[in-house]
Amino acid sequence: MLISFATGTLLTAALFGLIPEAIESAGGEPHTVMPFVLGGILFFFFLEKLIIWRNCADEDCDVHAAAGPIILIGDAFHNFIDGIVIAASFLTSFTVGISVSFAIIAHEVPQETGDFGILLHGGFSKKKAFMLNSLSSITTIPAAIVSFFILGEMSFIVPYALAISAASFLYIALSDLTPELHQKWGLKHSVQQLILILLGVTVMILTMSVMGHNH
Repeated sequence: MLISFATGTLLTAALFGLIPEAIESAGGEPHTVMPFVLGGILFFFFLEKLIIWRNCADEDCDVHAAAGPIILIGDAFHNFIDGIVIAASFLTSFTVGISVSFAIIAHEVPQETGDFGILLHGGFSKKKAFMLNSLSSITTIPAAIVSFFILGEMSFIVPYALAISAASFLYIALSDLTPELHQKWGLKHSVQQLILILLGVTVMILTMSVMGHNH
């Protein structure tokens, strides 16, 4: 259920929040922003490929059966990027900052739960898995604080940071979350997933709309 909801929030945050704000920040020139969205998607594709190659010694390898240390390193990097995303979005506007932060929280819950399960499967105790998973998650906070000041001083970077952030949201939603949803394909599950995706879309649009009026 959370994965379906997160898919809707990520897609909406990218397409209704981050990309339009990036274009506006770049002086209304979409052709200067969209190459960074495309480049970002390709970057995350190759990054994921590298992680899979490091873990898989043969062609029959299950790409989801990543080793614990790689999951932790990948998660720390991902959460570091989330911190930069949050900083860039708040520098753009309070409205975008709130909506993007909400989208990040929505997809972090199922992701962190999944990572915890992978660590347990890899032989970690519940206590150790929880502790290591928590440590990999706190990289978001220093990244957000440092990025807020660095990006604030170098405002010309913000539209491109937003574009790459949008790419990460689109990639996660369409490459990681959507295939998980297709694991359950019955009519009941499909309808439930669609409703929850639309709920995520609606919540995000309402959040941006309400915060926009307050802003």
